[in-house]
Amino acid sequence: MYNGVAKIFKRYWCAYGGFKALRCSPYLHAAIFFTGCTWHFWAEPLWWDQVTSVLPNLLGFTLGGFAMFLGFGDEKFRAMLAEKDEDADPNNPSLYVSLCATFVHFIVVQILALFAALLAKASWFYVAWPDQLHTLMPWLNLIGGGMGYLLFLYSVTSVLAATMHMFRIATWYETHMESK
Repeated sequence: MYNGVAKIFKRYWCAYGGFKALRCSPYLHAAIFFTGCTWHFWAEPLWWDQVTSVLPNLLGFTLGGFAMFLGFGDEKFRAMLAEKDEDADPNNPSLYVSLCATFVHFIVVQILALFAALLAKASWFYVAWPDQLHTLMPWLNLIGGGMGYLLFLYSVTSVLAATMHMFRIATWYETHMESK
C-alpha cells in the first residue's frame, strides 16, 4: 500500500515539474516576500490561530476549483487535453495530467501548511529543557514559525494561481469552441 502512495506522489511531483517548477514559481517568490513583510505575525506564538482559521476555507475553494476543472468543457475538449503530443517525450505528462498536477500541488501545499500550524499549536507547552536547549528554543520557535507561515502564505498565493489557472482553461475552451 505504501508503494502505491509513493508512486502516485512521485507521479504528481514529476507532472508538476519538480523542484525546478517550485524554484521558478512567482507565487512562491511572492510568498517569500510577504513572509519577510509579515515577520511580526509569525515571530511570536499563536500565529497558528490565523492559519487554522483561514486555511480550511481556502482548501475548500481549491477543492471546488479542482472539481470544476475536472468537469469543465465537453468530452472532446477533455480528450484533446488528455492527448499526448506525438513529438513530445513519452515520459512527459499530457496537458490534462499537468493541469491536474498543478491543482494537486495547491492542495498539497495547503494541507502541509495546515499540518504545520496544527503541529505548532500542539507543541506549544512548557517543557523543562536542559539549559543548552533552553537557549536555543526561541531561535527554533522563530525558524519554525517562519517556515510554517511561509507555507501558509504560499497556500494563499496558490489561490491566485488556481484562479488564473481556471481562467487559462476557460480561454482554451473558448478557442476550442470557436474552432468548431
